[in-house]
Amino acid sequence: DNATTTQAAGIELMHIGFRFGKNYIHIRAAERFQSRVNIPADIFRLALYGNVGDYQFENNTANFTDLSIDAMHFREYAIGFNRQFSEKITAGFTAKYLYGMEVVQTESSSLRLRTDPNTYELTSLGQLGVNTSGINSLVSSDEDFDVEEYLIGRNNTGFSFDFGATYEPIQNLQLQISAHDIGFIQWEDDVVNYQTDDASFAFNGIDMTDFLFQEDLDFGDEFQNEADSLLQELEDTYNFTETNQSFKTSLNGFMRYGASYSVLAKSDFRGVGWANVTHGIGESLVQFQAALGYNQTLWNSIQLGVHATKTDDLPLTFGGGVSVNSGFFQIYAMAENFAVFSPISEVAIMDEDNPSSNSTIFLPSDPMDLRIHVGVNFTFIRNFQAPEGQGRAMIGK
Repeated sequence: DNATTTQAAGIELMHIGFRFGKNYIHIRAAERFQSRVNIPADIFRLALYGNVGDYQFENNTANFTDLSIDAMHFREYAIGFNRQFSEKITAGFTAKYLYGMEVVQTESSSLRLRTDPNTYELTSLGQLGVNTSGINSLVSSDEDFDVEEYLIGRNNTGFSFDFGATYEPIQNLQLQISAHDIGFIQWEDDVVNYQTDDASFAFNGIDMTDFLFQEDLDFGDEFQNEADSLLQELEDTYNFTETNQSFKTSLNGFMRYGASYSVLAKSDFRGVGWANVTHGIGESLVQFQAALGYNQTLWNSIQLGVHATKTDDLPLTFGGGVSVNSGFFQIYAMAENFAVFSPISEVAIMDEDNPSSNSTIFLPSDPMDLRIHVGVNFTFIRNFQAPEGQGRAMIGK
């Protein structure tokens, strides 16, 4: 129903950590950005088929209700603590102070476009509301941009936290639970709210008979006048009111539940089965996802992995990978999002010059998003080992 593009980026500015006994404390600062653009499928259908083409819109109405953009740039200052309480239990908590810099938030969107089945008259309906902060000062030319105020002087503050814990009820089995980015930012400075409550507008077309055949009238000038009049009417109809009311945005908080089990623990032949479940909290953009997989290590030089993933209403997909360590370099290949159970279409390849060479192949009708990665890593100082108890490296799942 929608085409969604999400992006997230983080730049760690500072990280300092101290370990004492079974405890670890850290402080850090990071610059973060997250965004989502959501485009309803009817926008693409309207562009491809037109409003009276082969595609039949429900009730002759193209629905743009879910059209939205949400983007946020902020800085976080964090302090965290974790402790190994016993051989079976480890837990940690991180508190974060947030400093908001820019945001665009689509508060409401219910735009629609209806085509009259008889007269082809176009009628727009609905309303749109957008909240912003930090954008007006960036684009405004009325005053000089204050760098110091931008970096440290804005009253856009918030708080969030992370926590996580692991528990090993029996040997080789580890259970995990964690929460990430549970919090909000209150936007107070450089706030502008844009709102249109009624976007109803009827377009009956341009009647050119009044000036098309009039010899004393210039067609180009008259057509331009009609277009200018239509544009002015559109601006009057979609006239956005501007206010300066503070608002609150939540982060993309999510919960994660996981488990891993060491199937084989021999030094040259180690296997781990794992499971993950994640879901967003509140207004988070994070989708529900469940995954199940298995990783196998052979002789410390070969790693194999396979997994299955189910995300919201998307089909069940599979992925896998292999990496081979050979001296100072590592070769790897991975495939992701392969939908084994997607519908298959028969595709005929025709050769007009040589019909006897015609062939048929079978391809997924809806391949969704197949990703393949191949590459080489170069490694150095491979014999380095951290002091006992200082940490261990893991392959992320």
